[in-house]
Amino acid sequence: MGSIGSTENPPAEQAVATRQSESDLADQRERERQDDPRTAQEQRRDEARDVANKVKQVADEVKRGITQSHFTMPQLVGRNLQNAQDQLQKRGSYLLDQVDATSQHRFQLLDSDWKVCHQSPRAGASVLKTKLVRLEAVRLDESCP
Repeated sequence: MGSIGSTENPPAEQAVATRQSESDLADQRERERQDDPRTAQEQRRDEARDVANKVKQVADEVKRGITQSHFTMPQLVGRNLQNAQDQLQKRGSYLLDQVDATSQHRFQLLDSDWKVCHQSPRAGASVLKTKLVRLEAVRLDESCP
């Protein structure tokens, strides 16, 4: 009666194995979902909607005189792409075209894994907040073309 026989342990071990298998399966499903091009398209569509709303808000604030209409373009070349976006947004610039500088047409799904190679407009330029800013980037472990 108080001893633990080999017949008592397998169910507990099975439960742990099953939980781990379920966890592994959930992780695998999440990776597959992230790799699914439809998910990337949905994410891009949501981001585009958010940006459009933010641009409208900035344009309205400029119109009402709440904020300045222009900002000075910072030097973004060599910076992490996420950091570059943050710098632009701090200045009220949300209209951004970020592209693969290698012309391979890759999506920058995790912006912090990319660095800026080229920017337009140039650093130091006075830029209208509702003007499109273009950033060309490569993965962190790649060289700029």
